[in-house]
Amino acid sequence: MHRWSVVPRLWCLLLPLLLILSLTLLNYDQLSGDSFLEPIQTSLKCRKLRERLVAMTTMKLADMALFTQVVRELMDCPWRLNLTHREIQRTELWACCNASDRLIVTRQNTHVNQTLSYKTQRSRKKLVDRTLWEMFPRSVPWKKGLLRRCSVVGSGGILQNSSCGEEIDRADYVIRFNLAPINQSRDVGGKTDLITANPSQINKQFTDLQKNPGPLAKHLSVYGHTHLLLPAFSFAFGTAPCFKVYHALRKVLAQQEVVFFHPDYLYDLGQFWRHRGQRATRISTGLILASSALEICEQVHLYGFWPFSHDLSHNPLPHHYYDNVGPNHHMHAMPEEFLLLLQLHIQGALQLHVGNCRA
Repeated sequence: MHRWSVVPRLWCLLLPLLLILSLTLLNYDQLSGDSFLEPIQTSLKCRKLRERLVAMTTMKLADMALFTQVVRELMDCPWRLNLTHREIQRTELWACCNASDRLIVTRQNTHVNQTLSYKTQRSRKKLVDRTLWEMFPRSVPWKKGLLRRCSVVGSGGILQNSSCGEEIDRADYVIRFNLAPINQSRDVGGKTDLITANPSQINKQFTDLQKNPGPLAKHLSVYGHTHLLLPAFSFAFGTAPCFKVYHALRKVLAQQEVVFFHPDYLYDLGQFWRHRGQRATRISTGLILASSALEICEQVHLYGFWPFSHDLSHNPLPHHYYDNVGPNHHMHAMPEEFLLLLQLHIQGALQLHVGNCRA
């Protein structure tokens, strides 16, 4: 009796399963329609989009309307970090340039009585005397070992109404360029760990820093305790303005610490990308710091990198999210750099965010 008493219990367990199976078989035609095939179709479409963009070698002959449409569709495809491609990029960049130790001039990578060769004038030297050496930080401004997540924030007009601010600020380390304003925090965020400025920008906006450092200190105060990265040794004419910024901020005891690009790093990185097809006179600050982030960060997220005059829906855009002043086309080739970064995105080495950020 005990053995047969188990049968009703088994039927109680099996009956619901059989009912579900029957309903599934009866409705197979409905379940195997477009909704069933959609993931496969999407996967094939995304693969074709990736293959198409990776095969591009230049933007010079690109149909911009078609290119924009392809990028728009690509941004709807899932992105996955590819550890192999990320490590290949990191290893190659480290072997060439070593941002981890050489992005900025420090007391560890430079000694007293050494000479620094200017990045654009290699035969021109700057002697590092004791006074100059003491202006350098002891080490790089990030902890040894990889930062987990970094946001590299460009200034493209694509950031307008993007709602990317919260996502940008979620990073462990946030890099910005050329004293870009952060008053549109909903779109661009507010956190800033590293920000750059150009000597020409300093000369134009902040005159007579020795006597009147207040306007510069006020302008920088919105960034909080950040590092201000300056190209003091790129061109000889840029040294004096960068040094003036250093002394002006120390005079007013500003929160920001001034550091300087290492000219050897800038030169080597320029050669690195030149050998990989970037033929512009100079690579942009955006590509420099995206490259640095690939070395020092586990995850690299790029925002505001879109050097085109229309967005993904073909609406007109200003060049920057805060003004419409374009770049020097004789110096930089921003569309070519964008194609490079887009291909790194496709390979899974970094993630490029173009358009609105999703909640």
